[in-house]
Amino acid sequence: MTGVTDELDNRPQETFIYGVVEGFYGTPWTTEQRKLLFSWLRKMGLTTYMYAPKDDCKHRAFWRELYSVEEAEKLTGLIEATKEHNIKFVYALSPGLDITFSNPKDVQALKRKLEQVSTFGCESYALLFDDIEPELSEADRSVFQSFAYAQVSVTNEVFEHLGQPGFFFCPTEYCSSRAFPNLQSSGYLITVGNKLLPGIEVLWTGSKVVTKHVTIQHLQEVTAVLKRPPVLWDNIHANDYDPRRLFLGPYDGRSPEIIPYIRGVLTNPNCEFEMNYVALHTLSQWSKSNADRVKKDIIFENRLSPVASDIKLETECELGSDEDIPNSFDTRYQPRRALECAITEWFIEFSEGRQPQLVYPALVQSPNVNLDISPMLNMGNLSPKTHPLKDTEIMFPPVCVDPIFLQPPMKQIALNSLAPCMPVSEKNESTVDMEPMDFVHSSASEENLMQMEMCSDCNQNNDVCDRCLSQEDVSLLVDFFYLPFDHGTRGVKLLQELHWLKLNAHLVMGTMKQRSAEVAEWLQKAEEFHAGVEKISKMTDRLMRIKNRSLLSDLYPYLWDLLGILETCDAYVKWLGLGRLQFKSVCQLPGNVTWFTTGYKEAFKNGEQEPWVFRSGLQGEFERMLPVETVPDLFLLKAPAPPYGTSRKMYSYRPYFPSDESRVFNICLKTCDDGMDGTEVFPDMPDLIADRLVGPFVILSSELCFVVEDQEGVCGYALASLDALALQQKCNMAWIPAMCNKYHKPNKTDLSPSEEVILSFHTEQRKLSNAIAARYPSVLRLDILPNHIEDPAVPKRLLACVISALKTNGSIGVHVELNVGDKYMLEFYRKLGFFPISVNDAVSDEILYLGRII
Repeated sequence: MTGVTDELDNRPQETFIYGVVEGFYGTPWTTEQRKLLFSWLRKMGLTTYMYAPKDDCKHRAFWRELYSVEEAEKLTGLIEATKEHNIKFVYALSPGLDITFSNPKDVQALKRKLEQVSTFGCESYALLFDDIEPELSEADRSVFQSFAYAQVSVTNEVFEHLGQPGFFFCPTEYCSSRAFPNLQSSGYLITVGNKLLPGIEVLWTGSKVVTKHVTIQHLQEVTAVLKRPPVLWDNIHANDYDPRRLFLGPYDGRSPEIIPYIRGVLTNPNCEFEMNYVALHTLSQWSKSNADRVKKDIIFENRLSPVASDIKLETECELGSDEDIPNSFDTRYQPRRALECAITEWFIEFSEGRQPQLVYPALVQSPNVNLDISPMLNMGNLSPKTHPLKDTEIMFPPVCVDPIFLQPPMKQIALNSLAPCMPVSEKNESTVDMEPMDFVHSSASEENLMQMEMCSDCNQNNDVCDRCLSQEDVSLLVDFFYLPFDHGTRGVKLLQELHWLKLNAHLVMGTMKQRSAEVAEWLQKAEEFHAGVEKISKMTDRLMRIKNRSLLSDLYPYLWDLLGILETCDAYVKWLGLGRLQFKSVCQLPGNVTWFTTGYKEAFKNGEQEPWVFRSGLQGEFERMLPVETVPDLFLLKAPAPPYGTSRKMYSYRPYFPSDESRVFNICLKTCDDGMDGTEVFPDMPDLIADRLVGPFVILSSELCFVVEDQEGVCGYALASLDALALQQKCNMAWIPAMCNKYHKPNKTDLSPSEEVILSFHTEQRKLSNAIAARYPSVLRLDILPNHIEDPAVPKRLLACVISALKTNGSIGVHVELNVGDKYMLEFYRKLGFFPISVNDAVSDEILYLGRII
């Protein structure tokens, strides 16, 4: 291995490759974003851009098709823009889905396509064979002795046909974990190394698809097999395998000492273009920390062996561990310091006046290609036809993985990022009539939309006021969306506080409150947790005012998701603080695999598992702290559009208090007519319908009731009782007699709606079905003020609060009661995961029951 390395070191010094590969699954970047990227690359000193968007139709799915005149003009403009910025443009094709290597027409199609691109001014190319089945067709088996020979043969032929330009090759076995049987013995990789022409660069992701540490020893082993140093296709910031994760942390896990052992680095970053500034900036700092590519493994003037250097690498580049680096080490590149520098530069971008980017029209599926691919279950360099967990050793139960991840792959319609696009504001969306409780987005005024600059108070005081985003806010943001193998310190601290509060919730139980010192400690930590959530909420509000609406559009769905789960956790903590636990040990019972499960954190951080084994990022860790493992659909939600230029409408969830009674009664009246306002139905007795529908909950069983409020006050509720039979018994014994005294029985036959409700108090004695009571023992009512909620997730998060409390107290299922004519409310509860229950022993045909297992 040393001999190979020495021989390669004696080659003529080539231009080193630092830059970006747009190689992810999902919506490609736009032409405007790519041109902005080129200006960033030039400013940062990065040199290369590879065009390889997986879901761009003419890159992969329809790779044979030539570009139209309009598409050619756009692609030519991109190539010219890279030359203006002194950036190398690499055009990549991924023909592996359906190419027949022995078919001259397919080989000719490859040549013709790359020849066309060469007329646009392109001088560097790539053929990518990642994420395909490693099998030859029957026709190819009669010509080529192996899959590797087929790929190498075609690649060499195209390379020579084009005059041996700059050229890259991505193998199907692109990392050690995908090499069969292993890196050193892989017949596929040995063939690539021996037969691929020397002028062709080989792309490599490291030991895994997403590699935590890239070491010198590993690179030497790869070089020995491939007969050339690899170009790192680095997925450390890629996020297309997890729709809830975003990576804003620094380039890490790669010591600058590896630079002499590679030909370059192309980072495959976040799908969201605006979210990649830190990744690129820190990569730039990393590359410059050993710009001369000299092997400087020196401590106290002593040269380290490759093994010793790797030990140093493990210490120096432990994610987020700069503060612990021994002073005796060469610390030219320190990720935390690089991050601080990058944040300072990125903060300027928040004030740029960029608008949200464009929407690509979907293309009609071509009859000659199968588009059954799964972009959200994959990333650049992850096979779409193989479930990511299939070949992965999972150390923990599948509960670590969100159920959506276990569904069959999605069908993706290919997009054309070179085609004309529609502005976001002009998307062709079908118009539908508004139903009660549909969610209306308030439109910001033009004055508010333009008022993104620093406010007058800041200008006058030369400071940043509480309404304007600060650099500290950006630092906090990065901390909560850090890196694949580590969460930021402040996010973990908040997680630890929640764990402690849950574990020690018995201290504030009604029978335990005499221990005042322990109670005070619990309440203090609960307040600290609330303050941490409030800090994220206020930071989100300040983000709404930034001028860069494009950046906000990319960021908002992730921040909205995080804040929503934090607010739900905060409501759960508030409920625990009321001492309403029925059993002392209930919060200490084993449940979900969480950050605090023995071995989990270590497995998450050590990089031995691919990061998609641990799904959903930091918000997933918080979600798993709640007893909601059976209702994950309440957290898999689509974010609303960000309220540009205005403070967002804030919602907070909390337990019900007696002072909320009048507001809850009013909401019941406003929603009682199948989700619509019933004021005109009960004009003379506004409290009557609430006495019938929600009074028993708030008077007889308020310990499991929650409300949601906005800036104007309570705007919705979820009222529950742990034991529906017990509540019914209390109603028959106390509530109904009290209502009979309050409302006198009507003595006529032609009854108004109010009189019909009153009569029900005097005549009905409801009895719950035994089958329902056994399977769905708890009962619930949830109402939201119609046309009042701008965030469609509010009902689900409110329900999550109630289910958390019910589960903590031992419930296994919950049901709701509706009138058979309540069609809208039936659909409303269906969307919340409830389904109709057939009841054989029902007392009335007028009542419909819906249930949900929890």
